[in-house]
Amino acid sequence: MVVRRIRASLVVLFSAAWVAAGAQHAALSAPAPGDVGAQDVEKGELLRVGGSSYPRLVRLEHSGEANGRVLASMTTYRDNAGFAVIHESRDDGKTFQPLAEIHDPAGGNTKGMCCSTLYELPQQVGDMPAGTLLWAGTAGVGDDAEERQSSIRVWRSDDHGTTWSHLSDIVQAPVGPGVWEPEFTVSEQGDLVAFYSDDGDPKHDQKLVQVRSSDGRNWTGLKETVKNDEFTVRPGMSGVRKLPNGTYVMVYEVCNDDPVHTCTVWIRNSSDGWDWGDPYDLGTEIVSESGGQPLGTPTVALAPGPNPNGRLLLAYQMLAGDNGGWAPGNGKTVMVNDTPEDPGGPWREVPAPVEISYNRGSVCRNFSPTLLPTADGKSMIHVTTDFEHYIGGPCEAFYGVGPIDGGSAATQSETRPVDPRIGR
Repeated sequence: MVVRRIRASLVVLFSAAWVAAGAQHAALSAPAPGDVGAQDVEKGELLRVGGSSYPRLVRLEHSGEANGRVLASMTTYRDNAGFAVIHESRDDGKTFQPLAEIHDPAGGNTKGMCCSTLYELPQQVGDMPAGTLLWAGTAGVGDDAEERQSSIRVWRSDDHGTTWSHLSDIVQAPVGPGVWEPEFTVSEQGDLVAFYSDDGDPKHDQKLVQVRSSDGRNWTGLKETVKNDEFTVRPGMSGVRKLPNGTYVMVYEVCNDDPVHTCTVWIRNSSDGWDWGDPYDLGTEIVSESGGQPLGTPTVALAPGPNPNGRLLLAYQMLAGDNGGWAPGNGKTVMVNDTPEDPGGPWREVPAPVEISYNRGSVCRNFSPTLLPTADGKSMIHVTTDFEHYIGGPCEAFYGVGPIDGGSAATQSETRPVDPRIGR
Protein backbone atom coordinates (compact mmCIF):
# COMPACT_ATOMS: atom_id res chain seq x y z
CA MET A 1 0.00 0.00 0.00
CA VAL A 2 1.13 3.57 -0.71
CA VAL A 3 0.31 4.49 2.88
CA ARG A 4 2.71 1.95 4.31
CA ARG A 5 5.54 3.22 2.14
CA ILE A 6 5.79 6.44 4.17
CA ARG A 7 7.61 4.66 7.01
CA ALA A 8 9.68 2.58 4.59
CA SER A 9 10.73 5.81 2.90
CA LEU A 10 11.81 7.09 6.30
CA VAL A 11 14.17 4.12 6.56
CA VAL A 12 15.56 4.68 3.07
CA LEU A 13 15.97 8.40 3.73
CA PHE A 14 17.66 7.90 7.07
CA SER A 15 19.95 5.02 6.18
CA ALA A 16 21.07 6.38 2.81
CA ALA A 17 21.39 10.04 3.70
CA TRP A 18 22.48 9.98 7.32
CA VAL A 19 25.15 7.32 7.30
CA ALA A 20 27.24 9.77 5.29
CA ALA A 21 26.00 12.85 7.13
CA GLY A 22 29.51 13.99 7.99
CA ALA A 23 30.60 13.98 4.35
CA GLN A 24 27.44 15.76 3.30
CA HIS A 25 28.05 18.52 5.81
CA ALA A 26 31.54 18.96 4.39
CA ALA A 27 30.54 19.05 0.71
CA LEU A 28 26.97 20.20 0.13
CA SER A 29 25.17 19.72 -3.16
CA ALA A 30 23.11 22.47 -4.72
CA PRO A 31 19.35 21.91 -4.79
CA ALA A 32 17.91 20.56 -8.01
CA PRO A 33 16.06 23.05 -10.23
CA GLY A 34 12.63 23.75 -8.78
CA ASP A 35 13.61 22.52 -5.32
CA VAL A 36 13.46 24.80 -2.35
CA GLY A 37 17.01 25.70 -1.36
CA ALA A 38 18.83 24.87 1.84
CA GLN A 39 16.96 24.71 5.09
CA ASP A 40 13.59 26.39 5.42
CA VAL A 41 13.80 26.94 9.18
CA GLU A 42 13.14 30.63 9.65
CA LYS A 43 13.28 30.43 13.43
CA GLY A 44 14.91 27.71 15.53
CA GLU A 45 18.28 26.16 16.39
CA LEU A 46 19.80 22.86 15.24
CA LEU A 47 19.51 20.41 18.12
CA ARG A 48 21.96 17.76 16.90
CA VAL A 49 23.82 16.63 13.79
CA GLY A 50 23.39 13.10 12.47
CA GLY A 51 19.75 12.80 11.46
CA SER A 52 16.58 12.84 13.57
CA SER A 53 12.94 11.80 13.37
CA TYR A 54 9.95 11.57 15.73
CA PRO A 55 11.31 13.95 18.39
CA ARG A 56 9.70 13.64 21.84
CA LEU A 57 10.10 15.77 24.98
CA VAL A 58 9.63 14.86 28.66
CA ARG A 59 10.22 16.95 31.77
CA LEU A 60 11.16 14.81 34.76
CA GLU A 61 8.53 15.32 37.47
CA HIS A 62 8.73 12.12 39.54
CA SER A 63 12.50 11.70 39.75
CA GLY A 64 13.59 13.35 42.99
CA GLU A 65 16.67 15.53 42.60
CA ALA A 66 16.51 15.13 38.81
CA ASN A 67 13.12 16.81 38.61
CA GLY A 68 13.02 19.67 36.15
CA ARG A 69 15.43 18.18 33.64
CA VAL A 70 14.10 18.04 30.09
CA LEU A 71 14.86 14.97 27.99
CA ALA A 72 14.49 14.79 24.21
CA SER A 73 14.46 11.51 22.30
CA MET A 74 14.84 11.02 18.54
CA THR A 75 15.30 8.08 16.20
CA THR A 76 18.36 8.08 13.95
CA TYR A 77 20.54 5.81 11.77
CA ARG A 78 24.21 4.89 11.67
CA ASP A 79 26.03 1.94 10.08
CA ASN A 80 22.75 0.61 8.65
CA ALA A 81 21.21 0.43 12.13
CA GLY A 82 18.28 2.37 13.53
CA PHE A 83 18.56 3.47 17.14
CA ALA A 84 17.46 6.16 19.60
CA VAL A 85 19.40 9.14 20.85
CA ILE A 86 18.56 10.85 24.15
CA HIS A 87 19.54 14.46 24.80
CA GLU A 88 19.20 16.38 28.05
CA SER A 89 18.56 20.02 28.93
CA ARG A 90 19.21 21.39 32.41
CA ASP A 91 18.36 24.99 31.48
CA ASP A 92 14.69 24.57 30.56
CA GLY A 93 15.20 23.92 26.86
CA LYS A 94 17.71 26.67 26.11
CA THR A 95 20.44 24.12 25.26
CA PHE A 96 20.64 20.34 24.85
CA GLN A 97 23.52 17.92 25.38
CA PRO A 98 23.84 14.22 24.41
CA LEU A 99 22.94 11.88 27.26
CA ALA A 100 22.52 8.32 25.96
CA GLU A 101 21.84 6.05 22.99
CA ILE A 102 19.53 3.03 22.82
CA HIS A 103 20.87 0.39 20.42
CA ASP A 104 18.17 -2.21 19.97
CA PRO A 105 19.47 -5.27 18.07
CA ALA A 106 16.00 -5.59 16.52
CA GLY A 107 16.73 -2.36 14.64
CA GLY A 108 20.20 -3.34 13.44
CA ASN A 109 21.43 -4.89 10.18
CA THR A 110 19.18 -2.69 8.00
CA LYS A 111 16.03 -3.81 9.89
CA GLY A 112 15.51 -0.23 11.04
CA MET A 113 13.58 1.62 13.75
CA CYS A 114 11.14 4.50 13.73
CA CYS A 115 8.06 6.05 15.30
CA SER A 116 9.28 6.25 18.88
CA THR A 117 7.94 7.74 22.11
CA LEU A 118 9.32 8.74 25.54
CA TYR A 119 7.40 8.54 28.83
CA GLU A 120 8.05 9.01 32.56
CA LEU A 121 5.95 6.83 34.88
CA PRO A 122 3.85 9.06 37.17
CA GLN A 123 3.35 6.19 39.65
CA GLN A 124 4.60 2.71 40.36
CA VAL A 125 3.70 -0.04 37.88
CA GLY A 126 4.87 -3.52 38.84
CA ASP A 127 8.46 -3.24 40.05
CA MET A 128 8.94 0.09 38.26
CA PRO A 129 8.72 3.07 40.64
CA ALA A 130 7.43 6.49 39.70
CA GLY A 131 10.13 8.25 37.68
CA THR A 132 11.07 5.20 35.63
CA LEU A 133 11.58 6.26 32.02
CA LEU A 134 10.18 4.22 29.15
CA TRP A 135 11.18 4.50 25.52
CA ALA A 136 9.36 2.52 22.82
CA GLY A 137 9.60 2.36 19.04
CA THR A 138 8.86 0.22 16.01
CA ALA A 139 11.69 -2.18 15.19
CA GLY A 140 12.01 -4.13 11.96
CA VAL A 141 10.63 -1.39 9.74
CA GLY A 142 12.49 -2.54 6.63
CA ASP A 143 12.11 -1.14 3.11
CA ASP A 144 10.16 -4.13 1.75
CA ALA A 145 6.56 -4.08 2.98
CA GLU A 146 6.01 -7.68 1.85
CA GLU A 147 8.86 -9.04 4.01
CA ARG A 148 8.61 -6.65 6.96
CA GLN A 149 8.49 -8.17 10.48
CA SER A 150 7.80 -5.25 12.77
CA SER A 151 7.42 -5.15 16.53
CA ILE A 152 7.06 -2.47 19.17
CA ARG A 153 9.87 -2.74 21.69
CA VAL A 154 9.99 -1.11 25.14
CA TRP A 155 13.19 -0.04 26.89
CA ARG A 156 13.52 1.07 30.52
CA SER A 157 15.81 3.50 32.36
CA ASP A 158 16.13 3.63 36.15
CA ASP A 159 18.71 6.43 36.24
CA HIS A 160 16.93 9.33 34.53
CA GLY A 161 17.87 8.31 30.99
CA THR A 162 21.58 7.60 31.37
CA THR A 163 21.41 3.81 30.83
CA TRP A 164 18.70 1.64 29.25
CA SER A 165 17.67 -2.02 29.19
CA HIS A 166 15.13 -3.90 27.11
CA LEU A 167 11.90 -4.44 29.04
CA SER A 168 9.36 -6.13 26.74
CA ASP A 169 7.73 -6.35 23.34
CA ILE A 170 4.25 -4.86 23.22
CA VAL A 171 3.33 -6.56 19.96
CA GLN A 172 4.94 -8.66 17.23
CA ALA A 173 3.21 -8.20 13.89
CA PRO A 174 2.99 -10.96 11.28
CA VAL A 175 5.07 -10.71 8.11
CA GLY A 176 3.90 -7.79 6.00
CA PRO A 177 1.62 -5.57 8.14
CA GLY A 178 3.15 -2.97 10.39
CA VAL A 179 2.63 -1.70 13.94
CA TRP A 180 3.58 1.91 14.53
CA GLU A 181 3.74 4.97 16.77
CA PRO A 182 3.38 3.73 20.37
CA GLU A 183 2.05 6.02 23.09
CA PHE A 184 1.77 5.43 26.85
CA THR A 185 -0.43 6.42 29.74
CA VAL A 186 -1.23 4.95 33.16
CA SER A 187 -4.94 4.23 33.59
CA GLU A 188 -7.06 5.04 36.61
CA GLN A 189 -6.80 1.33 37.50
CA GLY A 190 -3.00 1.63 37.65
CA ASP A 191 -2.21 -0.31 34.46
CA LEU A 192 0.33 0.85 31.93
CA VAL A 193 -1.66 1.35 28.71
CA ALA A 194 0.00 1.34 25.28
CA PHE A 195 -1.71 2.67 22.16
CA TYR A 196 -0.43 2.04 18.64
CA SER A 197 -1.41 2.17 14.96
CA ASP A 198 -2.09 -1.23 13.39
CA ASP A 199 -2.02 -2.02 9.65
CA GLY A 200 -2.82 -5.71 10.09
CA ASP A 201 -6.62 -5.89 10.05
CA PRO A 202 -7.85 -6.90 6.56
CA LYS A 203 -11.04 -4.89 7.19
CA HIS A 204 -9.15 -1.64 7.86
CA ASP A 205 -6.15 -0.10 6.12
CA GLN A 206 -5.17 1.16 9.58
CA LYS A 207 -6.79 1.49 12.99
CA LEU A 208 -5.82 2.60 16.48
CA VAL A 209 -5.65 -0.14 19.11
CA GLN A 210 -4.58 -0.46 22.75
CA VAL A 211 -3.26 -3.02 25.22
CA ARG A 212 -2.43 -2.86 28.93
CA SER A 213 0.04 -4.30 31.41
CA SER A 214 0.24 -4.49 35.19
CA ASP A 215 4.03 -4.84 35.09
CA GLY A 216 5.27 -3.46 31.76
CA ARG A 217 6.30 -6.95 30.66
CA ASN A 218 3.09 -8.85 29.92
CA TRP A 219 0.59 -7.18 27.61
CA THR A 220 -3.08 -8.21 27.43
CA GLY A 221 -6.58 -6.97 26.58
CA LEU A 222 -6.07 -6.00 22.93
CA LYS A 223 -8.85 -3.56 22.14
CA GLU A 224 -9.80 -1.31 19.22
CA THR A 225 -9.64 2.40 20.07
CA VAL A 226 -10.58 4.19 16.83
CA LYS A 227 -11.55 2.69 13.46
CA ASN A 228 -13.81 3.42 10.49
CA ASP A 229 -16.10 1.42 8.20
CA GLU A 230 -14.38 2.87 5.13
CA PHE A 231 -11.32 0.68 4.50
CA THR A 232 -9.02 3.52 3.43
CA VAL A 233 -9.83 5.85 6.36
CA ARG A 234 -6.79 5.67 8.65
CA PRO A 235 -6.86 6.76 12.31
CA GLY A 236 -3.34 6.85 13.74
CA MET A 237 -0.56 8.69 15.58
CA SER A 238 -2.20 9.01 18.99
CA GLY A 239 -1.06 11.34 21.76
CA VAL A 240 -2.47 11.04 25.29
CA ARG A 241 -2.38 13.28 28.37
CA LYS A 242 -4.13 13.16 31.76
CA LEU A 243 -5.75 16.33 33.07
CA PRO A 244 -5.62 17.39 36.75
CA ASN A 245 -9.32 16.45 37.16
CA GLY A 246 -8.53 12.84 36.14
CA THR A 247 -9.90 13.08 32.61
CA TYR A 248 -7.70 11.70 29.83
CA VAL A 249 -7.52 13.32 26.38
CA MET A 250 -6.27 11.77 23.15
CA VAL A 251 -5.40 13.49 19.87
CA TYR A 252 -4.84 11.59 16.62
CA GLU A 253 -4.94 12.03 12.88
CA VAL A 254 -7.66 10.59 10.65
CA CYS A 255 -6.46 10.38 7.05
CA ASN A 256 -8.56 9.93 3.90
CA ASP A 257 -11.85 10.96 5.50
CA ASP A 258 -12.05 14.50 4.10
CA PRO A 259 -11.77 15.31 0.36
CA VAL A 260 -10.69 18.89 1.11
CA HIS A 261 -8.38 18.44 4.11
CA THR A 262 -6.16 15.38 4.21
CA CYS A 263 -5.23 13.84 7.58
CA THR A 264 -7.39 15.99 9.84
CA VAL A 265 -6.72 16.02 13.60
CA TRP A 266 -9.29 14.78 16.12
CA ILE A 267 -9.66 14.58 19.91
CA ARG A 268 -11.61 12.44 22.38
CA ASN A 269 -11.89 12.03 26.16
CA SER A 270 -11.81 9.11 28.59
CA SER A 271 -12.72 9.03 32.26
CA ASP A 272 -10.24 6.27 33.12
CA GLY A 273 -7.60 6.07 30.37
CA TRP A 274 -8.84 2.67 29.16
CA ASP A 275 -12.43 3.12 27.99
CA TRP A 276 -12.46 5.61 25.11
CA GLY A 277 -16.02 4.99 23.94
CA ASP A 278 -17.32 3.63 20.64
CA PRO A 279 -14.32 3.05 18.36
CA TYR A 280 -16.48 3.88 15.32
CA ASP A 281 -17.07 7.38 16.71
CA LEU A 282 -14.22 9.44 15.27
CA GLY A 283 -14.52 11.97 18.10
CA THR A 284 -14.32 15.75 17.70
CA GLU A 285 -12.40 17.38 14.88
CA ILE A 286 -10.02 20.14 15.95
CA VAL A 287 -10.53 23.47 14.17
CA SER A 288 -9.17 26.81 15.34
CA GLU A 289 -11.32 29.83 16.10
CA SER A 290 -10.30 31.30 12.75
CA GLY A 291 -11.08 28.11 10.82
CA GLY A 292 -7.55 26.71 10.70
CA GLN A 293 -7.44 22.96 10.12
CA PRO A 294 -4.40 21.20 11.61
CA LEU A 295 -3.32 18.33 9.38
CA GLY A 296 -1.25 15.30 10.25
CA THR A 297 1.15 13.96 12.90
CA PRO A 298 -0.39 15.61 16.00
CA THR A 299 1.20 15.60 19.43
CA VAL A 300 -0.21 17.13 22.59
CA ALA A 301 1.19 18.56 25.83
CA LEU A 302 -0.42 19.80 29.05
CA ALA A 303 0.63 23.19 30.39
CA PRO A 304 -0.42 25.20 33.46
CA GLY A 305 -2.99 27.90 32.87
CA PRO A 306 -5.72 29.98 34.47
CA ASN A 307 -8.03 26.97 34.18
CA PRO A 308 -7.56 24.45 37.07
CA ASN A 309 -7.14 21.80 34.35
CA GLY A 310 -4.40 23.79 32.66
CA ARG A 311 -4.26 24.18 28.90
CA LEU A 312 -3.51 21.88 25.97
CA LEU A 313 -0.73 22.60 23.49
CA LEU A 314 -1.12 21.00 20.06
CA ALA A 315 1.65 20.56 17.50
CA TYR A 316 0.98 19.26 13.97
CA GLN A 317 2.53 19.03 10.56
CA MET A 318 0.49 21.38 8.35
CA LEU A 319 -2.27 23.99 8.64
CA ALA A 320 -5.02 24.46 6.05
CA GLY A 321 -7.82 27.01 5.76
CA ASP A 322 -11.41 26.15 6.57
CA ASN A 323 -12.26 25.81 2.87
CA GLY A 324 -8.97 24.26 1.84
CA GLY A 325 -5.77 25.96 0.75
CA TRP A 326 -2.83 26.72 2.96
CA ALA A 327 -3.40 28.92 5.99
CA PRO A 328 -0.71 31.60 6.44
CA GLY A 329 0.21 29.96 9.75
CA ASN A 330 1.20 26.74 7.96
CA GLY A 331 4.57 25.65 9.36
CA LYS A 332 4.62 28.60 11.74
CA THR A 333 1.91 27.92 14.33
CA VAL A 334 0.77 25.61 17.08
CA MET A 335 -2.60 25.64 18.85
CA VAL A 336 -3.70 26.22 22.44
CA ASN A 337 -6.93 25.15 24.17
CA ASP A 338 -7.53 26.93 27.49
CA THR A 339 -10.49 24.67 28.34
CA PRO A 340 -9.03 21.17 27.91
CA GLU A 341 -12.05 19.47 29.49
CA ASP A 342 -13.97 20.65 26.40
CA PRO A 343 -12.48 18.76 23.42
CA GLY A 344 -14.36 20.97 20.98
CA GLY A 345 -12.31 23.98 21.88
CA PRO A 346 -12.00 26.80 21.44
CA TRP A 347 -8.55 26.34 19.93
CA ARG A 348 -6.46 29.38 19.07
CA GLU A 349 -3.46 29.60 16.78
CA VAL A 350 -0.25 30.99 18.27
CA PRO A 351 3.24 31.46 16.79
CA ALA A 352 5.43 28.37 16.95
CA PRO A 353 8.91 28.66 18.51
CA VAL A 354 10.32 26.87 15.43
CA GLU A 355 9.06 28.14 12.07
CA ILE A 356 9.38 26.37 8.71
CA SER A 357 8.77 28.56 5.68
CA TYR A 358 8.07 25.87 3.07
CA ASN A 359 5.73 23.23 4.46
CA ARG A 360 3.79 21.19 1.93
CA GLY A 361 4.06 17.72 3.45
CA SER A 362 6.93 15.23 3.40
CA VAL A 363 8.50 12.56 5.57
CA CYS A 364 10.74 15.22 7.08
CA ARG A 365 9.34 18.74 7.07
CA ASN A 366 7.59 19.43 10.38
CA PHE A 367 6.82 15.71 10.66
CA SER A 368 5.60 14.62 14.12
CA PRO A 369 6.78 17.69 16.09
CA THR A 370 6.66 17.87 19.88
CA LEU A 371 5.94 20.49 22.57
CA LEU A 372 6.55 20.89 26.30
CA PRO A 373 5.78 23.83 28.60
CA THR A 374 8.68 25.55 30.31
CA ALA A 375 8.97 25.24 34.10
CA ASP A 376 6.97 28.41 34.73
CA GLY A 377 4.25 27.37 32.26
CA LYS A 378 4.45 30.67 30.39
CA SER A 379 6.46 29.45 27.42
CA MET A 380 6.88 26.26 25.40
CA ILE A 381 9.79 24.21 24.13
CA HIS A 382 9.22 23.08 20.55
CA VAL A 383 11.18 20.49 18.54
CA THR A 384 10.49 19.63 14.92
CA THR A 385 12.37 18.43 11.85
CA ASP A 386 13.34 19.70 8.42
CA PHE A 387 15.93 19.00 5.72
CA GLU A 388 18.98 20.82 6.98
CA HIS A 389 20.61 21.58 3.64
CA TYR A 390 18.71 20.19 0.65
CA ILE A 391 15.71 18.06 -0.22
CA GLY A 392 16.60 14.40 0.19
CA GLY A 393 19.55 15.23 2.43
CA PRO A 394 19.79 14.74 6.18
CA CYS A 395 16.58 15.38 8.12
CA GLU A 396 17.53 17.14 11.33
CA ALA A 397 15.83 18.28 14.54
CA PHE A 398 15.49 21.98 15.33
CA TYR A 399 14.31 23.47 18.63
CA GLY A 400 13.17 26.76 20.07
CA VAL A 401 11.48 28.32 23.09
CA GLY A 402 8.65 30.83 22.78
CA PRO A 403 5.75 32.30 24.76
CA ILE A 404 2.43 30.46 24.88
CA ASP A 405 0.55 33.75 24.89
CA GLY A 406 2.88 35.40 22.42
CA GLY A 407 0.23 36.93 20.19
CA SER A 408 -2.19 35.76 17.57
CA ALA A 409 -1.15 34.02 14.40
CA ALA A 410 -2.41 34.98 10.95
CA THR A 411 -5.95 33.90 10.25
CA GLN A 412 -6.70 34.25 6.53
CA SER A 413 -6.09 31.22 4.30
CA GLU A 414 -4.42 31.28 0.91
CA THR A 415 -6.11 29.91 -2.19
CA ARG A 416 -3.57 27.27 -3.21
CA PRO A 417 -4.97 23.73 -2.91
CA VAL A 418 -3.67 21.45 -0.20
CA ASP A 419 -1.35 18.76 -1.52
CA PRO A 420 -2.00 15.35 0.06
CA ARG A 421 0.82 14.34 2.37
CA ILE A 422 3.28 11.88 0.88
CA GLY A 423 2.05 8.34 1.45
CA ARG A 424 -1.41 9.32 2.63
